[in-house]
Amino acid sequence: MEIAHRTNVGLVRDLNEDSAVLVRREDGSVLAIVADGMGGHQAGEIASQTTVKVIESTLQNGSSQVSTEERTNSILNAVGKANAEVFYLSQNNEQYQGMGTTVIAGIMDSSEVVLGHVGDSRAYMLHKGGLYQLTEDHTYVNLLHKYGQITTEEAKNHPQRNMVVRAIGTAEDVEVDLIHTPWNPDDMLLLCSDGLTDMVAEREIGLVLSSDITIEEKADELIQLAIQAGGKDNISVILLKNTEIF
Repeated sequence: MEIAHRTNVGLVRDLNEDSAVLVRREDGSVLAIVADGMGGHQAGEIASQTTVKVIESTLQNGSSQVSTEERTNSILNAVGKANAEVFYLSQNNEQYQGMGTTVIAGIMDSSEVVLGHVGDSRAYMLHKGGLYQLTEDHTYVNLLHKYGQITTEEAKNHPQRNMVVRAIGTAEDVEVDLIHTPWNPDDMLLLCSDGLTDMVAEREIGLVLSSDITIEEKADELIQLAIQAGGKDNISVILLKNTEIF
């Protein structure tokens, strides 16, 4: 598997509240996590870092002899632990009150992708030249769009498009979307924060992922496109390409 990982503060924010990790597990699978923190006075950074740390420590060891259901349950358990830890910190530290974070966490082997998702960080799959969004944004604007109250164009420009309605650490319990899909050699998986998708159109992302450059160069190009478009938020990108030799 070819992998690449980038995070950038962007052009506007003073602090990078994104956290991301990409690690190979003992069983040969890969663990990838992107979290986009929210909250003032560095609280967003604490929320995202805590979430990534808890999920990584819970999932860093794995066995190849597990079912999809077992792997899905392990991600659900890890995200639940992260939610409990961030919520505890927010309730017991005045400077962290109200903090939270998005998260997308995935375990990938040569045949399957298993994801847990909360918030508006996204996962995309490039398959045979087509780019497919695997996750659904947990935002107020996406709910309006989903139920036909606003158009796609209105959703893109809505002043509340970044209002997240589901996040890690903002409540005692959190609902986690669980996604699993097969993938094939040459398929590519992108995990990213909204610092990329708010700045760069899906068509442009697809063109970069389909281009004839290395996976490291693709990660760099995505970051640069977001910066060139204004870099209004922190930008985090994880890319994984399924190769025949895993």
